[in-house]
Amino acid sequence: MKNSDAELDEKQADEVSQNEIEKTDKKKNSKVKKTSMRKKSQKDIIKDLEAEIGEGNDKLIRLRAEFDNYRKRMQREMSELRTLTKIGTIEEILPVKDQFQMAMAAANTSDDLATLKQGMNMILTEFDRCFDNLNIESIETVGKKFDPKVHEAISTESAADVEEEHIVREWKMGYKIGDRLLRPASVVVSSGTKSEE
Repeated sequence: MKNSDAELDEKQADEVSQNEIEKTDKKKNSKVKKTSMRKKSQKDIIKDLEAEIGEGNDKLIRLRAEFDNYRKRMQREMSELRTLTKIGTIEEILPVKDQFQMAMAAANTSDDLATLKQGMNMILTEFDRCFDNLNIESIETVGKKFDPKVHEAISTESAADVEEEHIVREWKMGYKIGDRLLRPASVVVSSGTKSEE
């Protein structure tokens, strides 16, 4: 009996150890499967990330191309706008040139100063019309207080009838379009009355 009990104990020990071996093998297999699943999922993740990077690069390339096309289109449009602006301005000035040419032709054939003066007045009227159409305004000067934003003082002189820091004379007219200064008016500014020494 002792032998059979010992055999039973041995059998049970063998079964227990066999069960433990099987459990250990199952755990190892499970770990191997999990690791291979992890590796697969990591590979899949890497593939997904690479695909996303590829899509991002494609989008970036498309955006760069679109921006480059936009920049080129804006340059073209600005160039066309400048050309159209020049054409519009020249179209306004051409009648003035025509008037001037007619006045010169009349001056060459006639010695009549009154006719010449009349031609010059016509040219000046045409210039004024042209400036009105282009919204160019002249800057007021004589008798006005000197303003360095729109006036350029070329000299000062004493004037009994003009207050100090007011404009006595205008040398060159100044012009502006809206609030933008085209050219300051060149003026002579009063230094007040000369004090007697």
